[in-house]
Amino acid sequence: MSPFFLIRLVLDFTAAGLLLVALAYWWLDNMSHELIGTSMFILLLSHNVFNRRWWARLPKAAPGRRSFVTIASNISIAATMAALLVTSVLMSRTVFAFLPLSGGPTAREIHILAAYWAFILAAIHLGLHWSMIMAVVGRLLRVGPPNAIRTASFRATAAAIAVCGIHSTVVMGIADRLVARPSMDFWDFQESTVGFFLHHIAILAGCGCAAHYAAVWLRWAGGVRRVTDAGD
Repeated sequence: MSPFFLIRLVLDFTAAGLLLVALAYWWLDNMSHELIGTSMFILLLSHNVFNRRWWARLPKAAPGRRSFVTIASNISIAATMAALLVTSVLMSRTVFAFLPLSGGPTAREIHILAAYWAFILAAIHLGLHWSMIMAVVGRLLRVGPPNAIRTASFRATAAAIAVCGIHSTVVMGIADRLVARPSMDFWDFQESTVGFFLHHIAILAGCGCAAHYAAVWLRWAGGVRRVTDAGD
Protein backbone atom coordinates (compact mmCIF):
# COMPACT_ATOMS: atom_id res chain seq x y z
CA MET A 1 0.00 0.00 0.00
CA SER A 2 1.33 3.42 -0.97
CA PRO A 3 2.27 5.69 1.97
CA PHE A 4 1.11 8.56 -0.25
CA PHE A 5 -2.42 7.10 -0.28
CA LEU A 6 -2.42 6.90 3.52
CA ILE A 7 -1.36 10.53 3.73
CA ARG A 8 -4.27 11.42 1.46
CA LEU A 9 -6.69 9.59 3.76
CA VAL A 10 -5.31 11.38 6.80
CA LEU A 11 -5.68 14.75 5.06
CA ASP A 12 -9.27 13.93 4.02
CA PHE A 13 -10.29 12.93 7.55
CA THR A 14 -8.56 16.05 8.87
CA ALA A 15 -10.64 18.19 6.50
CA ALA A 16 -13.82 16.49 7.74
CA GLY A 17 -12.74 17.12 11.33
CA LEU A 18 -12.11 20.81 10.60
CA LEU A 19 -15.58 21.11 9.07
CA LEU A 20 -17.07 19.63 12.25
CA VAL A 21 -15.12 22.04 14.46
CA ALA A 22 -16.06 25.00 12.25
CA LEU A 23 -19.75 24.26 12.87
CA ALA A 24 -19.17 25.16 16.52
CA TYR A 25 -19.01 28.84 15.63
CA TRP A 26 -20.35 30.06 18.98
CA TRP A 27 -17.67 28.04 20.77
CA LEU A 28 -14.90 29.73 18.75
CA ASP A 29 -13.96 33.34 18.20
CA ASN A 30 -14.37 34.62 14.64
CA MET A 31 -10.65 34.53 13.86
CA SER A 32 -10.34 30.87 14.87
CA HIS A 33 -13.42 30.04 12.82
CA GLU A 34 -11.99 31.70 9.71
CA LEU A 35 -8.55 30.12 10.14
CA ILE A 36 -10.10 26.66 10.59
CA GLY A 37 -12.28 27.19 7.52
CA THR A 38 -9.32 28.39 5.44
CA SER A 39 -7.28 25.35 6.47
CA MET A 40 -10.18 23.10 5.53
CA PHE A 41 -10.45 24.64 2.06
CA ILE A 42 -6.71 24.21 1.49
CA LEU A 43 -7.06 20.50 2.31
CA LEU A 44 -10.12 20.23 0.04
CA LEU A 45 -8.15 21.86 -2.78
CA SER A 46 -5.41 19.25 -2.34
CA HIS A 47 -8.08 16.51 -2.30
CA ASN A 48 -9.40 17.64 -5.67
CA VAL A 49 -5.89 17.98 -7.10
CA PHE A 50 -5.19 14.39 -6.09
CA ASN A 51 -8.48 13.33 -7.71
CA ARG A 52 -8.14 15.46 -10.83
CA ARG A 53 -8.19 12.34 -13.05
CA TRP A 54 -11.68 11.49 -11.78
CA TRP A 55 -12.92 14.91 -12.83
CA ALA A 56 -11.17 14.55 -16.19
CA ARG A 57 -12.93 11.20 -16.80
CA LEU A 58 -16.33 12.54 -15.74
CA PRO A 59 -17.62 13.41 -19.26
CA LYS A 60 -16.93 9.81 -20.35
CA ALA A 61 -18.34 8.10 -17.26
CA ALA A 62 -20.36 4.96 -18.03
CA PRO A 63 -24.07 5.24 -17.16
CA GLY A 64 -25.39 3.22 -14.23
CA ARG A 65 -27.05 3.61 -10.86
CA ARG A 66 -23.84 3.31 -8.86
CA SER A 67 -21.92 5.75 -11.05
CA PHE A 68 -24.86 8.16 -11.01
CA VAL A 69 -24.96 8.20 -7.19
CA THR A 70 -21.20 8.80 -6.98
CA ILE A 71 -21.27 11.53 -9.62
CA ALA A 72 -24.29 13.24 -8.06
CA SER A 73 -22.66 13.09 -4.62
CA ASN A 74 -19.35 14.53 -5.81
CA ILE A 75 -20.92 17.32 -7.88
CA SER A 76 -23.29 18.23 -5.03
CA ILE A 77 -20.54 18.49 -2.46
CA ALA A 78 -18.34 20.46 -4.87
CA ALA A 79 -21.15 22.95 -5.54
CA THR A 80 -21.94 23.24 -1.82
CA MET A 81 -18.30 23.81 -0.93
CA ALA A 82 -18.05 26.45 -3.66
CA ALA A 83 -21.02 28.29 -2.15
CA LEU A 84 -19.46 27.96 1.30
CA LEU A 85 -16.15 29.35 0.05
CA VAL A 86 -17.70 32.31 -1.79
CA THR A 87 -19.81 33.33 1.19
CA SER A 88 -16.82 32.86 3.50
CA VAL A 89 -14.83 35.37 1.46
CA LEU A 90 -17.75 37.80 1.31
CA MET A 91 -18.30 37.67 5.08
CA SER A 92 -14.66 37.52 6.17
CA ARG A 93 -13.60 39.92 8.90
CA THR A 94 -10.07 38.56 9.33
CA VAL A 95 -8.48 36.37 6.65
CA PHE A 96 -9.98 38.17 3.63
CA ALA A 97 -10.79 41.46 5.33
CA PHE A 98 -8.46 43.28 2.91
CA LEU A 99 -10.90 42.63 0.06
CA PRO A 100 -13.48 45.37 -0.63
CA LEU A 101 -16.42 42.99 -0.27
CA SER A 102 -19.51 42.86 1.88
CA GLY A 103 -21.82 39.88 2.15
CA GLY A 104 -24.65 41.06 4.34
CA PRO A 105 -27.45 38.96 5.88
CA THR A 106 -28.12 36.99 2.69
CA ALA A 107 -24.54 35.75 2.47
CA ARG A 108 -24.72 34.68 6.12
CA GLU A 109 -27.92 32.70 5.54
CA ILE A 110 -26.43 30.98 2.48
CA HIS A 111 -23.22 30.32 4.41
CA ILE A 112 -25.03 28.55 7.24
CA LEU A 113 -27.21 26.59 4.83
CA ALA A 114 -24.18 25.52 2.77
CA ALA A 115 -22.24 24.57 5.90
CA TYR A 116 -24.84 22.08 7.11
CA TRP A 117 -25.41 20.64 3.65
CA ALA A 118 -21.64 20.28 3.28
CA PHE A 119 -21.58 18.38 6.58
CA ILE A 120 -24.31 15.96 5.46
CA LEU A 121 -22.86 15.52 1.97
CA ALA A 122 -19.39 14.91 3.44
CA ALA A 123 -20.91 12.11 5.55
CA ILE A 124 -22.55 10.62 2.44
CA HIS A 125 -19.27 10.92 0.53
CA LEU A 126 -17.48 9.12 3.34
CA GLY A 127 -20.11 6.38 3.42
CA LEU A 128 -19.90 5.78 -0.33
CA HIS A 129 -16.16 5.19 0.02
CA TRP A 130 -16.34 3.27 3.31
CA SER A 131 -15.65 -0.14 1.74
CA MET A 132 -12.39 1.17 0.30
CA ILE A 133 -11.43 2.78 3.61
CA MET A 134 -12.15 -0.39 5.58
CA ALA A 135 -10.15 -2.42 3.06
CA VAL A 136 -7.16 -0.14 3.69
CA VAL A 137 -7.59 -0.37 7.47
CA GLY A 138 -7.97 -4.16 7.21
CA ARG A 139 -4.68 -4.46 5.35
CA LEU A 140 -2.92 -2.19 7.86
CA LEU A 141 -4.22 -4.18 10.84
CA ARG A 142 -3.80 -7.51 9.03
CA VAL A 143 -7.44 -8.41 9.60
CA GLY A 144 -8.41 -11.81 8.25
CA PRO A 145 -11.15 -12.55 5.71
CA PRO A 146 -14.76 -11.70 6.63
CA ASN A 147 -16.65 -14.08 8.90
CA ALA A 148 -20.28 -14.30 9.96
CA ILE A 149 -19.74 -13.19 13.56
CA ARG A 150 -17.75 -10.09 12.65
CA THR A 151 -20.19 -9.15 9.89
CA ALA A 152 -23.17 -9.50 12.26
CA SER A 153 -21.37 -7.40 14.87
CA PHE A 154 -20.65 -4.65 12.35
CA ARG A 155 -24.26 -4.62 11.19
CA ALA A 156 -25.57 -4.42 14.74
CA THR A 157 -23.16 -1.57 15.43
CA ALA A 158 -24.30 0.20 12.26
CA ALA A 159 -27.94 -0.13 13.35
CA ALA A 160 -27.11 1.36 16.77
CA ILE A 161 -25.21 4.21 15.09
CA ALA A 162 -28.17 4.88 12.80
CA VAL A 163 -30.52 5.15 15.81
CA CYS A 164 -28.11 7.53 17.58
CA GLY A 165 -27.78 9.55 14.37
CA ILE A 166 -31.54 9.95 14.02
CA HIS A 167 -31.83 10.99 17.67
CA SER A 168 -29.02 13.52 17.33
CA THR A 169 -30.53 14.90 14.12
CA VAL A 170 -33.71 15.72 16.05
CA VAL A 171 -31.84 17.11 19.07
CA MET A 172 -29.67 19.42 16.95
CA GLY A 173 -32.53 20.52 14.70
CA ILE A 174 -30.66 19.59 11.55
CA ALA A 175 -33.85 19.48 9.46
CA ASP A 176 -34.41 23.20 10.13
CA ARG A 177 -30.80 23.98 9.23
CA LEU A 178 -31.06 22.14 5.91
CA VAL A 179 -34.06 24.18 4.76
CA ALA A 180 -32.81 27.50 6.17
CA ARG A 181 -35.73 27.67 8.58
CA PRO A 182 -35.14 30.44 11.15
CA SER A 183 -34.41 29.12 14.61
CA MET A 184 -33.30 30.67 17.88
CA ASP A 185 -32.43 27.28 19.36
CA PHE A 186 -28.63 27.50 19.68
CA TRP A 187 -26.42 25.05 21.54
CA ASP A 188 -25.33 26.23 24.99
CA PHE A 189 -21.57 25.62 25.01
CA GLN A 190 -21.31 26.78 28.60
CA GLU A 191 -23.46 23.84 29.61
CA SER A 192 -21.79 21.21 27.43
CA THR A 193 -19.19 21.34 24.66
CA VAL A 194 -18.60 17.61 24.37
CA GLY A 195 -22.31 16.99 23.74
CA PHE A 196 -22.29 19.23 20.68
CA PHE A 197 -19.49 17.25 19.05
CA LEU A 198 -20.87 13.85 20.09
CA HIS A 199 -24.24 14.65 18.53
CA HIS A 200 -22.63 15.81 15.28
CA ILE A 201 -20.33 12.79 15.17
CA ALA A 202 -23.42 10.59 15.59
CA ILE A 203 -25.12 12.43 12.69
CA LEU A 204 -21.98 12.08 10.57
CA ALA A 205 -21.73 8.36 11.34
CA GLY A 206 -25.45 7.77 10.83
CA CYS A 207 -25.50 9.42 7.39
CA GLY A 208 -22.31 7.61 6.47
CA CYS A 209 -23.82 4.24 7.44
CA ALA A 210 -26.96 4.98 5.42
CA ALA A 211 -24.90 5.89 2.36
CA HIS A 212 -22.68 2.83 2.75
CA TYR A 213 -25.54 0.36 2.95
CA ALA A 214 -27.35 2.12 0.11
CA ALA A 215 -24.22 1.57 -2.00
CA VAL A 216 -24.10 -2.08 -0.88
CA TRP A 217 -27.74 -2.50 -1.91
CA LEU A 218 -27.05 -0.94 -5.32
CA ARG A 219 -24.18 -3.38 -5.87
CA TRP A 220 -26.40 -6.28 -4.83
CA ALA A 221 -29.30 -5.11 -7.02
CA GLY A 222 -26.95 -4.63 -9.95
CA GLY A 223 -25.56 -8.14 -9.52
CA VAL A 224 -29.06 -9.65 -9.33
CA ARG A 225 -30.10 -7.78 -12.46
CA ARG A 226 -27.06 -8.99 -14.41
CA VAL A 227 -27.73 -12.58 -13.35
CA THR A 228 -31.41 -12.23 -14.31
CA ASP A 229 -30.57 -10.71 -17.68
CA ALA A 230 -28.06 -13.52 -18.34
CA GLY A 231 -30.74 -16.09 -17.48
CA ASP A 232 -33.16 -14.54 -19.97
